[in-house]
Amino acid sequence: MPTPLGNFFVKTLINSPLHPLLGGSFAAITIVGRKTGNLITTPINTVCIEGVLAVISLRSRTWWRNLRAGNVASLRQAGKSYSMRAEVVETPADVAAWFEKYFRVYPGHAKYFEIHLGPDGNLAPQDLERLAGERVIIRLFPV
Repeated sequence: MPTPLGNFFVKTLINSPLHPLLGGSFAAITIVGRKTGNLITTPINTVCIEGVLAVISLRSRTWWRNLRAGNVASLRQAGKSYSMRAEVVETPADVAAWFEKYFRVYPGHAKYFEIHLGPDGNLAPQDLERLAGERVIIRLFPV
């Protein structure tokens, strides 16, 4: 679980000329809090699946809830800023379908989710069900 201090350092690097040190998938997303109206910036890791930028988050985190209903966010990645419309994928069936695509594109990432792919590249149904219950997907589209 990220710490506030760790998030501070990652956000600082993302917004500095040293951002290439983190790699191209790291970004900072800024959203408006739905209850407070305050700006919230959090570091994220992005992936591209079928030409769509996406973020995987634990359901237990709260930042992504501010992106429901297609809200717009500011994304800072690779030294550039973008306005993005968000689509939150929350239903377990939709999350599971997305992960099936994800692991076909990034099979090496399975270890980060404690997933074991079969010899055919497929996930065990119980692993997919567990992931779909633990995670949400935030798809980001340029505005």
